[in-house]
Amino acid sequence: MRHYSLALGVFGGFRRDGAWVVPPRFTAWSMWGGGRLDLTEARFTAPETVIRAVALWGGIGIVVPDDIDLQVRGFGLFGVFGGREGRARRGTAGAAAPRVVVKGLALFGAVVTKSPRK
Repeated sequence: MRHYSLALGVFGGFRRDGAWVVPPRFTAWSMWGGGRLDLTEARFTAPETVIRAVALWGGIGIVVPDDIDLQVRGFGLFGVFGGREGRARRGTAGAAAPRVVVKGLALFGAVVTKSPRK
């Protein structure tokens, strides 16, 4: 298993997918680039995981499976933060499901949560 606590994309991109271990606190930073976090096959080390996502003139996509309790908090200035799907699925997972809290900022960029493609 791969262990990461930071994903950084500056004038480029990052991608975390497959089987990887998500620590209780994870930071994703995109500046003039892009990134993708796929939590579909991820293993969580705590009941609640906080992902700090910052997109400055870039974008971050976070793929969250339906069996996870998702909360989206943040702010978008001349950009998009959250995404409709993330807010719509809030609280739909069972009580034993891991909770993922996405906190962040999008400045002339986007931080968006979405369901896995079927």
